[in-house]
Amino acid sequence: MKKVALIAGTEHTRKTLHGQLMGYIGDFAQIESYAIDEGINKKIKADLIVISTNLIYEDAKNYIDGECKIIIAKRILNYTVIERLLFIPKGEKVLLVNDCPETTFECIDWLKKLGLNHVEYIPFFPGCMLSERVNYAITPGEVEIVPKEVKNIIDIGPRLIDIVTIAEILKELNLYDNKWEKITLMYFDKIINLAKNIAQISMERTKAFEHIKMVLDGMKEGILAFDGKGKILFINENLKFLLGKSGKILGGNVKEIFSNYKLVDYLIGKESDSSDIFEIKGEKVIVTKFWLENENTFIATFKSTKDIEELEKQRKRELYKKGYYAKYTFDDIIGESEALKFTKEVARKISKTDLTVLIEGESGTGKELFASAIHNESERRNNPFVAINFSSLPESLAESELFGYEEGAFTGALKGGKKGLFEQANGGTIFLDEIGDASLKLQTKLLRVLQEKEIMRIGGDKIIPIDVRIIAATNKNLRELVERGEFREDLYYRLKVMYIKLPPLRQRREDIKELLNHFIANKGLTLKIKDDVLNWLTSYNWPGNVRELKNIVEYMVAVCDGKEICEKDLPLDMIFTGNNLRKDLKIILNIIEELNNKGENASRRKIKKICDDRGINFTEQMIRSRLKELEEMGYLKIRKGRGGTLLIR
Repeated sequence: MKKVALIAGTEHTRKTLHGQLMGYIGDFAQIESYAIDEGINKKIKADLIVISTNLIYEDAKNYIDGECKIIIAKRILNYTVIERLLFIPKGEKVLLVNDCPETTFECIDWLKKLGLNHVEYIPFFPGCMLSERVNYAITPGEVEIVPKEVKNIIDIGPRLIDIVTIAEILKELNLYDNKWEKITLMYFDKIINLAKNIAQISMERTKAFEHIKMVLDGMKEGILAFDGKGKILFINENLKFLLGKSGKILGGNVKEIFSNYKLVDYLIGKESDSSDIFEIKGEKVIVTKFWLENENTFIATFKSTKDIEELEKQRKRELYKKGYYAKYTFDDIIGESEALKFTKEVARKISKTDLTVLIEGESGTGKELFASAIHNESERRNNPFVAINFSSLPESLAESELFGYEEGAFTGALKGGKKGLFEQANGGTIFLDEIGDASLKLQTKLLRVLQEKEIMRIGGDKIIPIDVRIIAATNKNLRELVERGEFREDLYYRLKVMYIKLPPLRQRREDIKELLNHFIANKGLTLKIKDDVLNWLTSYNWPGNVRELKNIVEYMVAVCDGKEICEKDLPLDMIFTGNNLRKDLKIILNIIEELNNKGENASRRKIKKICDDRGINFTEQMIRSRLKELEEMGYLKIRKGRGGTLLIR
């Protein structure tokens, strides 16, 4: 076998070309190879010496022994990387990186001669500075020289020996006639396989593009893609229809298809990731624009405001199905008393913020009514309103309801787990009613939600960020609970960022008549209320507030015989049970009722005597103060002189 020696400049090139020669002539020639940068410590003698490039010819001669036949190889780009180069976007600026200026420019020249001139090559070698942003770099094995900020690097490796040089080698070895056909078949087989691969990739990309185009054409939104100069790269069918355009549009400019100059300025302006409303063919359209940095492309979507409104209606219907909506507005809060008007005014102002709210008020004052109204007046009005009442749920159930759970978290857990109310309220408002009844353990978890704006499901290990406004309500005095150690002080102040104190009905008695008429009208009735009934209702203390008033209306409407509510229709047993009174006040009230029923004057002296007879230790001063308290509460009327005290019926 004849001996062939290969001399290359670098070890990387030596390995690549040695492997190529072995593939073509290794069966019928002995092949040795050397790299100048690794050092050559002997004189090389062979039947044929192949030098990898004329750039190292003068150095290589120093290592050759005697009159050996020398061939300087012609080299060509490694065909296995051609397909990667073909798919660099047209017009893209690409760094060509090599170890010295000569080889860098030579490499650029090869690529252009091969027809790979669809990109703009920028030479780069040690000593160069990168003055602009570049997304791609091509290098023949010099990856370490590529600037770190370049994201896409294509290492084309050393160039291969071309087919012409292979033919010369066969002739020098006297193997041309016998081996040429086999060698060329091997060479072109690789070229054909490369062509098949490129064709397959091209076909797949074409299919993928057609599929994507079909999807985009089927969308209700108009879609437009264009470069920084306004050149149109893609437009879907819906946008063509909206514009009333047909024929060739691709390759044109946005200025040519839009008559609204403000829209054109917006599209080709430098601002990205923004939205605005424009008019196209008499229809208002929301246009959203964003920038794809890697593709150097703007994408703009065009959506009719009518479609947005329909989507919003559909979303609201879904919320209504789940019950996650606020039922009331400020118009549903009835009354014109100064106390109520002031409270509503404060609540309206609070609605405009996105801060946490604490609502305090006695039972029946309308805490949920105000929470709903605040939500419906806020920027979150189109998002969920979710409520939970702590007084009606055990601690374990309240925790799973609020935070949800993962599959298998406990016995009976649903397959796939369950979203908690905080997750379901995302983007909207959660109403924590009777927060004073929450356990200390649950208070700790609620504090974390307020602080971190995130939750974790029961049995889970993933943090879930949430965007929820919290409105809490209580009929208890949270400050007193804090002092008794029954409510966390830090949670109290986290909740009391915005604060509303709802007035009880007895502090806005002037609203009672309007509320009566409202409740009666809601039942589809027109009933007159006699003055004595109205006087009694106005004077009553209303421990159950508006809820109690509504219940009494239900009772009176049910028992009323005609078109007028009379004194006989009043539920008097509710008045004198005294369930809402302290024991000492109830004793006084019962004594006055006894005296009034006998037709006797209920003076303080008589009340004192009855108390003494019954062993009740009340002084006259104590009786006087309790009578005054009962009068302020609306249970009785103190008359001057011998008139005594009368119950108000």
